[in-house]
Amino acid sequence: MYAALISHSSDLQRLQAEGFVMEVCDGWLIIHHIPYVNAAREMKDGTLLMPLCISGDHTIRPNNHTANWVGEQPCDIKGKPLPSLVNTSGQQVSVKGLRSNFFFSCHAEKEEFPPNGDYPNYYEKVKHYFDTIAAPALCLDSDAWNLINKPLDAVSEDNPLCYMDTNASRAKITGLSNKFKGLKIGIIGLGGTGSYLLDLIAKTPVAEIHLFDADEINTHNAFRAPGAMSETDLSQAPKKVEYYAKIYSNMHKGIKPHTMMVTSDNFAALDTLDYVFLSLDVVSAKKQIAGYLIDKHIPLIDSGMGIDQNPDGKLSGMLHVAIGTPNRYQHLSQVMGSEDAEKDEYATDIQIAELNALAANLSVIQWKKMLGFYADISHESYSVYTINSNDIVHYEEKET
Repeated sequence: MYAALISHSSDLQRLQAEGFVMEVCDGWLIIHHIPYVNAAREMKDGTLLMPLCISGDHTIRPNNHTANWVGEQPCDIKGKPLPSLVNTSGQQVSVKGLRSNFFFSCHAEKEEFPPNGDYPNYYEKVKHYFDTIAAPALCLDSDAWNLINKPLDAVSEDNPLCYMDTNASRAKITGLSNKFKGLKIGIIGLGGTGSYLLDLIAKTPVAEIHLFDADEINTHNAFRAPGAMSETDLSQAPKKVEYYAKIYSNMHKGIKPHTMMVTSDNFAALDTLDYVFLSLDVVSAKKQIAGYLIDKHIPLIDSGMGIDQNPDGKLSGMLHVAIGTPNRYQHLSQVMGSEDAEKDEYATDIQIAELNALAANLSVIQWKKMLGFYADISHESYSVYTINSNDIVHYEEKET
């Protein structure tokens, strides 16, 4: 990925040609070995971190003029802080074991880049910061950069995403995104809710996403799933897991399709998973799978809905999202309902994509709370959304 980005980005090529030691990681451009002078007038070696803006396989114009700095505060030859660097010790970021100490805001000159002094590319941005920070060090020792500017050992970034998550780096939440790394996720049932679950989870850097479903895609599936299926796709009636694996492998490398129903005969296929989402309609099957997962100490997130048609022809009902862990599971049998729920209006394939999407969104939010990505003050075990009143009520079950 890094080599392709360099080869298609003239600004990064120019930096490389001029000897800058660079890395790209988690949507950040890392510039190593910037010489600077500290408050004690000592020669030091610092690192610049900048969020990368890219489109496909090449860089685009930087979205701002800021940068993060790993090192002490850069000073002039007298040991006084450089006045051209508006800085703060806040807005710290952590990238590849590097934690920034300062946040810099350094505009280019308007005369150089009119009308606002915005950097046109990463070469100009990096060069401006380098010239500003390194000038005192090079004044004291013209060979300072050559002494510290050593190449890095080649490393291969094990990134499960097919391209960099520059959204996380722009928002400076890369550290939070790291909470997903290494996780193996299961989605059982690739109907309406399950397909939306995949759409959301595929945008996180989890290691693997295992899909379990034995059914084929038919025309009605196109109306309660993300994206737009073509007539050609539908006419081929592909297996759900194979179709979705093909689509989402454009974004995530770890999609693993399993064309099978999960039953007691193959429960062992779930043993290596860290979290499992249950999005199947058969309540009896869900309860059996949930029992196995709890016995194996594998956390689960269950979702389901019950839809009825009123005498006036309008639809009403509820959807739920519930978590199950070895310490919180007694509520599941009640929340999942009875086997009679398998015969409600939802089983007739009413097309309600917005409810499928809502169930998936609430499920993923709950999962991210479990991971510590989102703040959680209620610690609910399950929540229920009622359509006609537009209410979401959550319930808490104490850990046992």
